[in-house]
Amino acid sequence: MIRRLLAWGPVAVWAAVLFLLSAQRVIVTPAWLPYADKVGHMGLYGVMGALLARGRWRSGSRAAPSILVLLGVLYGASDELHQAFVPGRDPSLGDLAADAIGTAVGYWGFFLLMRLWPAAYGGAEAHTSTDPGHDPHE
Repeated sequence: MIRRLLAWGPVAVWAAVLFLLSAQRVIVTPAWLPYADKVGHMGLYGVMGALLARGRWRSGSRAAPSILVLLGVLYGASDELHQAFVPGRDPSLGDLAADAIGTAVGYWGFFLLMRLWPAAYGGAEAHTSTDPGHDPHE
């Protein structure tokens, strides 16, 4: 139980952070950064994707990577729907696309970082495969 909480808890916390950000009436983005809004969505949902990958890895879950990425995208869709009820905010298909891209890049980026920097994740000897379909607890 504790292992699952430690694995998946950060995903729930991050989902709450995203919900609170969506509840803000106005989000200020830097004028000097082209498409700052989309870049922000990709970054925030990139964290979500990485946390989903981490949760799968830490829990030893056999959930298909495509299902976990889809869950992140569905959360992004619910986030956009939530914005329809926040004064001053509107749902956007462009934002949802940025959420989807960010989730996928974050998910697969997590495993790429594990491969490039295995010591940060318990050392190469502890995890002989960084394949997202591999269960490190077998």
